[in-house]
Amino acid sequence: DRPRDESGRYLRTAAVSAAVLLFALAFFAAGYWISDRRGGEENGGEMTASASDDPSWGPEDAAVTIEEFGDFQCPYCAQFAQLTLPRIRAAYEDRVRYVFRDFPLVGIHPDAQKAAEAAQCAHEQGLFWSYHDHLFADQASLSVPDLKRYAEQVGADTNEFNECLDSGKNGWEALLDAQDGRQAGVSGTPAFLINGILLPGAVSFEQFQAIIDQALAGAGD
Repeated sequence: DRPRDESGRYLRTAAVSAAVLLFALAFFAAGYWISDRRGGEENGGEMTASASDDPSWGPEDAAVTIEEFGDFQCPYCAQFAQLTLPRIRAAYEDRVRYVFRDFPLVGIHPDAQKAAEAAQCAHEQGLFWSYHDHLFADQASLSVPDLKRYAEQVGADTNEFNECLDSGKNGWEALLDAQDGRQAGVSGTPAFLINGILLPGAVSFEQFQAIIDQALAGAGD
């Protein structure tokens, strides 16, 4: 029996070693891919948060840029989207640029990652904001069938949307956004960068107003 035990132990050890090697190779490849994607945005060897191609409204040359790092399953993000963001847009119109970036808290919000991917699929069809509103309106229903149903409701090409969502191709986009957020100091949602300055938590409109007005005054607007 002992030779058989030794053989089994050897095979188990070899299997574990192979698994560890495969994980290491996958991790290295992912890191290389992310570095390559963000290589053009490095500054002095350090990665910096970038709003690049994320969903946004407002002019690119606005005096104030607000980047939200959000999670579609986060109740405080929904509160901001429904109550505070419309007031910011109405008050400042084209003097502010607002960008939505993904920061799914997958440890506590199991549907957030797929919801982020779905929103990116809607973004590819120019339907991000209406889709964004649907997700925040019913956070209790974010299963894949729900995500596909919302796409139909906002008028998306459902075949294109379903293929996009099922492929998982936008998982990397959420990963890159979250990586940028962590490098900027984000640890929870919602969190905001206002002209690069971190403002974490469920912030009131009045707090945003004070910061935005100060930034606009400094820019001579």
